Amino acid sequence: MSIPLDRLYHYIEHIAKEICGNTLLIYRFYPHGSKKLENLKLINPCSWQDTNLMPVIHCNDQEPLDFDYYDNYNSSNSDVWSNILRSISFRYCKLNLRRTLMYDKVLLIHSELRSSNLEKYQQTQWLTIYYWSHALLALDWFRYANHVCIKKHPAKKFLIYNRAWSGTREYRLKFADLLIDYGLVDECQTSIGFWDQDIYYKNYAFANARLQSHHNLEKYFKVNNTPSTSSADFSLEDYANTKIEIVLETLFDDDRLHLTEKSLRPIACGQPFILAATHGSLEYLRSYGFRTFAGIIDETYDTINDPVKRLLAITQVMKQISNWTADEMHTNTLELQKIADYNKQHFFSAEFYNQVVSELKTNLTAAFTKYESTKNCGQFINFWDHLLSHKSVTEFLEVNDNDVYPTKIQLDTVYLEAKKYIK
Repeated sequence: MSIPLDRLYHYIEHIAKEICGNTLLIYRFYPHGSKKLENLKLINPCSWQDTNLMPVIHCNDQEPLDFDYYDNYNSSNSDVWSNILRSISFRYCKLNLRRTLMYDKVLLIHSELRSSNLEKYQQTQWLTIYYWSHALLALDWFRYANHVCIKKHPAKKFLIYNRAWSGTREYRLKFADLLIDYGLVDECQTSIGFWDQDIYYKNYAFANARLQSHHNLEKYFKVNNTPSTSSADFSLEDYANTKIEIVLETLFDDDRLHLTEKSLRPIACGQPFILAATHGSLEYLRSYGFRTFAGIIDETYDTINDPVKRLLAITQVMKQISNWTADEMHTNTLELQKIADYNKQHFFSAEFYNQVVSELKTNLTAAFTKYESTKNCGQFINFWDHLLSHKSVTEFLEVNDNDVYPTKIQLDTVYLEAKKYIK
């Protein structure tokens, strides 16, 4: 399945141009999902001169921010210009491949709140721009769900997608353990990937030892072989066959608010859900106009900071639901469905779309106002004065004829332009 993420970045480019009135450059990670700096690429290739004269936006909006990951990051670029920079001990760092920019600040688009990583960026050279990127993506990816009516014939109470479990997702192995402990496996339509990133789950080194799994999972679960793109699709049969989805988000053992398309898929499909995410995530959804299921389902789990206790609370809620009498199940399911139907209608409404886009436009406008005031160019001049003191740099400039990298003519043009703005 092809996921056309670049459509989103062209849309951001269009909005940003309308706001700032100038042509600008958008960097995003490609292939999508990569974290490597050498994969932070322009959506529209251009010359080195343009990359230094135009405003630039870096997009780290698909995955959670990871400030420390880029501390002293050494790019694996093997082109001649990168090799020269590496030979004179120049290091890429903090997501910033473009340290030669004429602005003192750099624009960073992200999709998380309540984040220490975000604070680290804000305390350095970055102007940050928040928007809920996965909301716009989900509106595109799940758009056909608006045109179908799912006829329920539930054989299972719970739908759980549990594929990858390494990194920030390691809690999913503990969750599988708890399903076994609480006798809930047979109540669930689920499976699990026993391998992730070429690691067998029993050999995985947990960052949080409290999330260690202990059961032989192969004895209880079928293997999950779905590709990573599966979260950008939906199965009508899965939703017809189940009553409630347990959404296993990317972040759980964390403080950040960062909800992906996983949380919006049951909403788009009109399915009640329980959200395994960071604390306060249900309130985050409510801030965008969605309703949750308090009063029918105990949602106090969302207020629990401790990840293990929150996971236990979610499992206990599932056990409570599995113990509903037939009459309780009938009555409660009808009430849950009313809320789910409202959420689906709201998701596909102009009101929700306008809220997400207006937030993006407002935050872009505020960032651009600050950004334009940081055009100083002193850093640019000092940086290039330092580079030009190295013979390898000056020799490269004299012979280079590929304008993706700096040429002598390009540098002279940009250098003269930069001097106009030195304060």
